Amino acid sequence: MDETPALDLDTLIDGQKVRPATIVFLVVTTLAMLADGFDLSAIGYVAPELVKHWHVARAGLTSVFSAGIIGLLFGGPLLGYVGDRVGRKRAIVIGLCIVGGVTLVTMAARTLPQFTVLRFLTGLGLGGVFPNVIALTAEIAPKRLRGRFIVIVNFGVPAGISIPGLVAAALIPRFGWPVLLLVGGLLPLGVAAVVTFVLPESIKYLAQRGDRDGEVRRRVLAIRPDLPVGASTRFAPARRVQAIASGSPKGLFAGGLAAITPLLWLALAANQMANFFSLSWLPTLLQSTGSSTAHAAINASLFSIGGLAGGVCLTFIVDRLGVIPMIVLFLAGVPLVAAIGTPAIPPFAFAAIIAGAGFCVTGINFNMGAALGMIYPTPVRALGTGWAQAMGRVGSLAAPLVGGALLALHLPMQQLLFAPAAALAIGALAAILLAILCVRRFGDTRLRESAVPGAIRPQLAKAARSNVV
Repeated sequence: MDETPALDLDTLIDGQKVRPATIVFLVVTTLAMLADGFDLSAIGYVAPELVKHWHVARAGLTSVFSAGIIGLLFGGPLLGYVGDRVGRKRAIVIGLCIVGGVTLVTMAARTLPQFTVLRFLTGLGLGGVFPNVIALTAEIAPKRLRGRFIVIVNFGVPAGISIPGLVAAALIPRFGWPVLLLVGGLLPLGVAAVVTFVLPESIKYLAQRGDRDGEVRRRVLAIRPDLPVGASTRFAPARRVQAIASGSPKGLFAGGLAAITPLLWLALAANQMANFFSLSWLPTLLQSTGSSTAHAAINASLFSIGGLAGGVCLTFIVDRLGVIPMIVLFLAGVPLVAAIGTPAIPPFAFAAIIAGAGFCVTGINFNMGAALGMIYPTPVRALGTGWAQAMGRVGSLAAPLVGGALLALHLPMQQLLFAPAAALAIGALAAILLAILCVRRFGDTRLRESAVPGAIRPQLAKAARSNVV
């Protein structure tokens, strides 16, 4: 029996202090999410320009919006699996390079079918960045700050989503719509280079592999120089040893996750439908009321700016309240999103409604991201987050399809926002049921990492119990 000392990784990571390297990590991962958010939103500002310059019917934009979302749907599970198999850091770089490279190629598109195919390929990369950033953050952050760190990193998405509107207002009148794709291509490629040289790999992932102990020791010494780590030191997840293989979908439904995972999927689908509907159709809706390209872009950006405010609030409460804020935001978002389509609202009140709707809808995204990072265990964390995002993309896919169908019925543009409002009501029900399950399983509304059932090797368990940090 191997009696070599084994350090408990959970206790080791939870005992680390916030250091300058921690701040650098949060900045770089936030930039990765920002690059993701920029390309996610840019199509909403390119689409009205295609209507003007390519003489495309508004209903014809459905294929463009749908292609990107289908790419997101497949990209999440695909690169989530890659992240669980070859590492979170490598998967993040792969996703960013796909986004940047394909976006630059999209500048050369000359027909709507070409544009549609390239948006699908871009979506593959976009879908893979989020789950791996969330997994990496959850596995590096100490438990007491895990939810807060995930929310902070998630700030990059609404920040990135808000930037294309400002870029469109400033540059499209001078350089034309391809400038959005130029910025959207160079940004993720630059961030990918930074990630390659700056970000560390997850210690939990490295220890789980079992063949990179040297790298694990270097990482442990970097975050915990106070520990006596030597060449013979082993590392063990003493509290939750996972018997399931990395990337196996079985882990998404093990134990109490059998009920929690479907509710997370439903809540995400409802929220993503509302989110993508607003992002995709809001600029076009505003221009249909007579707003100029610049004015519509600035007003639409208020949706994401409001979302940033929602994230700031969640930073202080998500670790303590869990899914409760999610319920409140779903319920409050229903009337606010519906009110965006109300005609003859004074400009200040209209701006406040758009910002309030963004506060709720994007705030839910922050809360859901934290929940996904906290509930799934290490072997399937990226895959679980990727699959949850994929199920959310089903709701996203419904956004352009429903919008196109409503336009085909010649309904007024102002009535389009009743569809995402109804989706938020469904999400509220899922969130309430999720809270009930959390109370039954964990004793309160906070989400905690769920163990995958499996036998613990006796020597590993003994070593872990006798050598916990």
